[in-house]
Amino acid sequence: MLGAVTRGRTALSWKEFLVFADGSEDGVARLRMAMDIAKAHDGRLEALVLSPIPAAFPMGGDVLASLDDATRREVLKTGEDTVKLLRDAAGPSDKLHIHAWTIAQGDSQSAAARAARSADLAIFGQPEEMDGSRLDTDIFLGAVLEGGRPCLMLPRWIKPHAWGKRALIIWKGTPEASRALQAALPFLVQAEAVRLCAPNPRGHVFGEDQEGLARIAAYLMRHGVKVEEPVMRESWEGSEYMLPSEIDSFRADFLVFGAYEGSRVVEDLFGGVTAKMVREARIPIVMAR
Repeated sequence: MLGAVTRGRTALSWKEFLVFADGSEDGVARLRMAMDIAKAHDGRLEALVLSPIPAAFPMGGDVLASLDDATRREVLKTGEDTVKLLRDAAGPSDKLHIHAWTIAQGDSQSAAARAARSADLAIFGQPEEMDGSRLDTDIFLGAVLEGGRPCLMLPRWIKPHAWGKRALIIWKGTPEASRALQAALPFLVQAEAVRLCAPNPRGHVFGEDQEGLARIAAYLMRHGVKVEEPVMRESWEGSEYMLPSEIDSFRADFLVFGAYEGSRVVEDLFGGVTAKMVREARIPIVMAR
């Protein structure tokens, strides 16, 4: 999908990758795509399966020790079966470690954050709670809000997709957007075309004017990114309704933006633009907070 960085220079050198995987079709596809990314950067990939125990059992301490024998065997077997399925799908690799963590039901967000902190890039699937659990949402929130690392969200593709040729950067004059821009450099330098877009710009004081955008574009070009002339888009509907048409018109195959925390974080996945783009995404999103 994406080759190693060969032109320009980047501020990052990715070597440690983490993917949250499961035994679903899209979980297997996500693992394979994460393997491609790690291989392109000559890095090591950890594939982690989070296996929450039933809610009736207490949090804290040794969660397995709190279970009766039958429940303990069932929980362990579920994780082991998923790990075996993923190993069979991945094939042999000396740079891939697949394993499961048994965690308390309410500890999934914290566990995702703990895992993400030791990776250069954390990869997870689009939140989708078809099984009635909160696990996907907790992984998203833990990795992005508390992990402190760049994150890549992949859509619920059941087969690996090629992507990485056309990037749309959604720019706001904020620390989150700045961190996302830098985090995405290893992908951006490989893209064939990059568009820098400021939706409903707030003006000079935020760096969301022609001069401010020109500075960001110059920064990208110095790193070898093939960025087009920046654009500013105005819409009375709000950025979250304008951006899908921008994605389509540019034929973007991945997005870059900062993840902003709203007032109802858990329920709204940060609210506003972040929520809409995450819930309706049809292409990968590189984000940071």
